[in-house]
Amino acid sequence: MTTVKAKLTVTLKADEVLVAEIEDAALWQSVLNAIHSGKSDVPLGDSAAAKPDQLTGPSNGGAGVTSNDPLDRFAQEVDIDRAVVEGACSPTMEVPYMQLNKHNWEAMRKQLPAGGPQALSPIVLASTLMAFWFSTAGLANPTLGQVLAVLKGIGVSDHNPSRGVRRATWLIPRPGGQIQLNAGEVSTAVRITRAFCSKDWAECKGKNE
Repeated sequence: MTTVKAKLTVTLKADEVLVAEIEDAALWQSVLNAIHSGKSDVPLGDSAAAKPDQLTGPSNGGAGVTSNDPLDRFAQEVDIDRAVVEGACSPTMEVPYMQLNKHNWEAMRKQLPAGGPQALSPIVLASTLMAFWFSTAGLANPTLGQVLAVLKGIGVSDHNPSRGVRRATWLIPRPGGQIQLNAGEVSTAVRITRAFCSKDWAECKGKNE
């Protein structure tokens, strides 16, 4: 008779999003005991504390750690704290996908000119944030209608949205009103997203041509 040794893995999920995972038989048994006993104070196995490097997922500043949480990845890409990103644009995996903060919008309007090469039209700003979020989260491309709905959420409109998207070289209009991030100019999207979240547009001045 052949004996099959099962791989015992402990996973942590937020809904269907995998946050962390570790292969550790002792930790697996400890978690199982806690579940059966209904107590959260069951001691964990020693191996879990001895091998923290096996744990994958979000960390507090660990170099080279890649999170399975889309929002964590988004925050890491723009080098902004997750809480700041959430407060600025509230990215989500479900409709409406994003909610802009009026204070961050006001900061942009105060720091950037209304016209000229340094200006950002409402549709370009929102399209950049949405396209970058969709790309990072592994979602399909956002549509012009979805972006306009996000702007409507803060009482903002754009009189010629299609033209605005076409003029932004880091955005690519696609059939069906979709908006795709230009892979060759991702750095521009990162710069704009970071500026909006941090309310500091100094890095973008003179670069949005």
